[in-house]
Amino acid sequence: MDPSDLPPVSLLRAFDAAGRHGSFKAAAAFLHVTPSTISHQIADLERYLGVKLFERGAAAVRLTPAGAEMLTDVSAAFERLRQATARIRRGGQPVAARISANPFLAAEVLVPLIADFDQQFPGMSIDISATEQLQDPRDGSVDFCVRFGDGPWPGVEAEALYPVSAIAVAAPGAAQLPPRIDYPFRGQSAWQGWESRGGAPVSTSDSVRRFSDFAAAMRAAEQGVGVALAIWPVVQPLIAQERLQRLPAAPVPLGHLYLLSRPLSPAQHRLLAARRWLKRALRLAAGVPVDPD
Repeated sequence: MDPSDLPPVSLLRAFDAAGRHGSFKAAAAFLHVTPSTISHQIADLERYLGVKLFERGAAAVRLTPAGAEMLTDVSAAFERLRQATARIRRGGQPVAARISANPFLAAEVLVPLIADFDQQFPGMSIDISATEQLQDPRDGSVDFCVRFGDGPWPGVEAEALYPVSAIAVAAPGAAQLPPRIDYPFRGQSAWQGWESRGGAPVSTSDSVRRFSDFAAAMRAAEQGVGVALAIWPVVQPLIAQERLQRLPAAPVPLGHLYLLSRPLSPAQHRLLAARRWLKRALRLAAGVPVDPD
């Protein structure tokens, strides 16, 4: 057997359904087959791959690490096929604008924009992928990515939306010397990056509370857990809503916020329009001036 061959699609569909539902019985109901059929198809797929995909229990099944890794790719592949099918049935036009952003941008910036998108693009939805990993719009899994950095971004269209800086923030009325809230940022901790770029001391507290990502750190700061480094003007809405207060320390430049997309042809006019809308909406959300229409 050629190791590059694909397993039968029927086995992959059974695996996708079982993995998403966490149950062979539920997967069988979803695919209108018997639970025994699903069980046999999963066993056939495991033999084909030479790895165990599920741990079987008396009442439920659970993905193994290998199974969880494969489910991510298989589900994404089926979703791309669904999108392609829907697009062809609609004359080649997309049914959704798929946007990837980190969890904070997704929840605090993109979600509030959905209502305006729905008004501007009737019959088209906005799909948001919240992830810290950089998804590549060239592979077709997403249409647009919103990311921090200065590139280079080979093979994609990249537009700088606005410059960003690190600023110190805390909950309104927070203690004078709260613990520092830290999280990974560009290969080091946020506070290490602040200090290496010449940021001034903000808290003399030796206590540090560590979080896995920026979104969790901002939530912790909002709850009064400590002082954190936020990205300005991305957090402008939280400060305007008085969910966070900006501390006096001078900002530290970090680069730019970018909008990335694969090259689009004139025939993809709905995605081109969605990209223009997204650039404007993201700037307005951050309080950045935009050119009049």
